Amino acid sequence: MIAQIIDDKKECFGIYVGGNFIYDRIPSNISGTWNWNRHLSGHDIDYAHIWAGGKSMHESCPEEIKTRLEAREAKVKAVIKSVVNAKINVDDICLYDVIPEQFLRHYLEIKNEICSHVFQNIEKPKNYSFLSQTYETIQEISTQNIKIDWELLKVLSSRDLKASHLLKRIQGARTFVNYDMFGTKTGRLSIKEGSFPILNLKTEHKSILTPQNDWYVELDYNGAEIRTLLSLSDINQPYEDIHEWNIKNVYQKDMTREQAKKRFFAWLYNPNSEDQLIEKYYDRKKVLEKYYSDGLVQTPFGRDIECDDFHSLNYLLQSSSSDNCITQANNIHRFLRDKRSNLAFIVHDSVVIDLAHDERHILPQIKEIFEETKLGKFKTGLKIGKNYGELKEFSW
Repeated sequence: MIAQIIDDKKECFGIYVGGNFIYDRIPSNISGTWNWNRHLSGHDIDYAHIWAGGKSMHESCPEEIKTRLEAREAKVKAVIKSVVNAKINVDDICLYDVIPEQFLRHYLEIKNEICSHVFQNIEKPKNYSFLSQTYETIQEISTQNIKIDWELLKVLSSRDLKASHLLKRIQGARTFVNYDMFGTKTGRLSIKEGSFPILNLKTEHKSILTPQNDWYVELDYNGAEIRTLLSLSDINQPYEDIHEWNIKNVYQKDMTREQAKKRFFAWLYNPNSEDQLIEKYYDRKKVLEKYYSDGLVQTPFGRDIECDDFHSLNYLLQSSSSDNCITQANNIHRFLRDKRSNLAFIVHDSVVIDLAHDERHILPQIKEIFEETKLGKFKTGLKIGKNYGELKEFSW
């Protein structure tokens, strides 16, 4: 049975199902709704928004009912506007206390119709389970306020134009990270408008972020995309620095780590380049024969990505590496659900934990969860610090 949550605020629970409003429980027979809501965490429910590839209700709505959708949305918006005009903060009230029940009923019924249309007419994504888990993870991250060292940001803004722009952008507003998992072709996370810019924050500005608990702990894969290529090439993962491993096993000659890294990436990201030593171990052609055909990359994580020959390997590695990291981030998020510590950020091939001091004993378990991936055991660096910009390497 399809249902809709009325309000997304933590203290405002209400659900519309089977023509009835329920305010004290979530019925066990709910099968689907439009979008994830914190009240539904832990329930096995399909989300039409995710099923439809992140499209909005208007984009997913059948043409024959769009007029009704717009009319019913307009009535709800008119009530909310009158509340705002009355100088009432909508964040302080439950929507079902101010919107007439008849208006709510009509609006939620149309949402049910749109959900039914999506479930009946759009093929379920092959990676739906991963998408659903990821959406829940990033939505819960978006509810966590970021703690800012405002004094430090003001000092930085006095001498740095980007810091000044950041201060103007976030000052006086709730500071949070709101990811978009449908914003890139390969599935790498991007951020939505209004979000704190965690993915492109300058290194020298990272110190403005401080944990809500006691420590920031960063776990970062060593050579994530190279290790992804190793896995797709059916080569076991070495548990040592990947560039040092390449020096010993691929190049077999004296060279610095930086030289090895530069040489490898020059080969990896240019499909027209040749390097006989690298190609003895890493077979790009064999990998692409397995995962790319007729303009379509099909990743081991269930993504289908249209692309040309030139970008095929790059898209395959970028997408697979990202999904591999996000999968483990989802697992860490579930592990931390009943704890004070939480998953603070996902940044490319790393995750950042906001760790409570009295839960520091769980760090080995978190590291193990992050390392044991679908693509093999990925060597992971661990850093810890009192702010995001001053993290020190840590081991036990």
